[in-house]
Amino acid sequence: MLQIISRPPTPDRPACAGSGRPLRALALVGLALLLCCPRAFAAQAGWSNAYPTRYATIYYAGDKDLSQFTRNIGSGMSFLGESQDKNPMLAKNRVDRIVDVVMRLLDMNPPNFHFTVYVYQKRADVESAYRRLGMMGPVPPAFYAHQTESITVSVEEITDGMLAHEIAHAVICHHFPSPPPMKMQEILAQYVDKHLGEE
Repeated sequence: MLQIISRPPTPDRPACAGSGRPLRALALVGLALLLCCPRAFAAQAGWSNAYPTRYATIYYAGDKDLSQFTRNIGSGMSFLGESQDKNPMLAKNRVDRIVDVVMRLLDMNPPNFHFTVYVYQKRADVESAYRRLGMMGPVPPAFYAHQTESITVSVEEITDGMLAHEIAHAVICHHFPSPPPMKMQEILAQYVDKHLGEE
């Protein structure tokens, strides 16, 4: 599930004709907000922990949440006795492996690709985050929001397939100059769903 807000204007893709000065100022303000938003949002939500991977920064409340998240996204990829405590790189390896698989399946490799993952404890927290972003309709168990370049999940429900589906939205939106229509994104994300287990 995804809500698309257009990227701010850039010199090669202006929003409209006319004086460039107000557009440049607006673009700079928009860029500053995008750069500050994930950290400010994470601090406001009470997350004191940030876990960086090659492609993502994962915000979570406690070590137990990160361990459960890592365990839930590891189906079919774990070894007996493997845990976040025994291998601190486990979450990084699993998230980055899923991203690599998604990019390979879609044949898309956007430059400087990076996104944020917000890990909540409960589904109700995901629903609250969804509504705070102004999204309407039924609340999915996980979602990608392009305006914050973030994926929101709950440790209660996340799976590797669910995370891959949302990562597919992120890859698609970053690959094209403007995010494609939602129906096209869903077709491509469902293609990832169908072929994820083959990788």
